[in-house]
Amino acid sequence: MLSRYEGKAVRIITEWGEEFTGVAEIYPSGYGLHEFDRAEESVLLGDTHLFRSDIRKIELLAEAASSEIQRYAFDPLIAALLEEPCWIVDILPERVPEHAGGQYFSVDRYFRQPARLAALYRKFAELLLRLNCYADMAVSFDAGEHWEKNPDPETFADKLTDLPQNAFFRAVFPDERAMADLDAGDSFLTFYDPDARLLNKLQKLAQTSGLCVWLSDS
Repeated sequence: MLSRYEGKAVRIITEWGEEFTGVAEIYPSGYGLHEFDRAEESVLLGDTHLFRSDIRKIELLAEAASSEIQRYAFDPLIAALLEEPCWIVDILPERVPEHAGGQYFSVDRYFRQPARLAALYRKFAELLLRLNCYADMAVSFDAGEHWEKNPDPETFADKLTDLPQNAFFRAVFPDERAMADLDAGDSFLTFYDPDARLLNKLQKLAQTSGLCVWLSDS
């Protein structure tokens, strides 16, 4: 029943992989039948109307008040880190040269297939969780609108494994002044750590996961 989400901040992932967040306004099945010729409960998030059968997953977000406090907390750190060189956590040991031989694009498409990408994202999740053993970690799955500190490991790993197609993930290690970014669909994780406080641990942990870490030149 969608009615229990009425007036609450939620995150919805649709059957086609899109993600929406906002305060839920719930409509009964009769409204759907009258307005859309679909006899289903539905939820309105902003300007987007979603029916129950459209929804793969729905979850409550943190209370709005606490989210507002955290929303801008890391902005100065993030802005500073984005000006620094970044490291790439990848399945390859270095950037592939522009005119290299081989079949990079075909292999890249192979690893971007949904099942293989999900397996890679679980590796990224478990890598970040192991770093979380050494430092506090705050994570956001909606480009910094909401943050969660030291998330439940199983829930976090499942969410990153199932990252929606239109999502952007960011993890901040505030005390270490480090950050990790992942755009949905990418086969690499970007890591910012100008002071190298976590970098040595990251490199060791990545190696045990069959991943490589290299310094980006751009």
